[in-house]
Amino acid sequence: MRNKKGQFLKGFPHNKGIKRIMTEEHKEKISNSLKGKKKLPFSEEHKRKIGLAKKGKRPSLETRKKMSENSGRWKGGITPEIKKIRVCFEYRQWISDVFTRDNFTCQECGKRGGDLEAHHLKSFSKIINENKIGKLKDALNCSELWNINNGQTLCKSCHKKTFNFAKKRIL
Repeated sequence: MRNKKGQFLKGFPHNKGIKRIMTEEHKEKISNSLKGKKKLPFSEEHKRKIGLAKKGKRPSLETRKKMSENSGRWKGGITPEIKKIRVCFEYRQWISDVFTRDNFTCQECGKRGGDLEAHHLKSFSKIINENKIGKLKDALNCSELWNINNGQTLCKSCHKKTFNFAKKRIL
């Protein structure tokens, strides 16, 4: 909006009421030109603010329809089964139970607290192979995998000294 002199008035958008209509072809061209381009990473402060803004809000129906298999970036459920097992609730619970049993103390050097890790006495991969575990469902039913007597609490430096630590990092 302008005044009598032809100057723009403060507080009124210059393009109010003007709608830019794009054809489907134009939208497709813009979409294709942006695909594969890296975006600048968000700062930790910005990520925290986004998280706080989204906290407690459910995604819209339109957004939920774009999730998982319907996503344009879906690659067919390629997460390895071992990774699914290592991030499941039962695995985290096993780690917590081992830490609690050992009173959050490294069993090698006696250091309490700090950067602790749960170590399998009989290796995780050996249990997976011996019990022929292929899916997460099989792992959840395997009692040997969740036996806390097969684990011990170690600090990071003591865990690095274990005989199979280097093999685990290669896999």
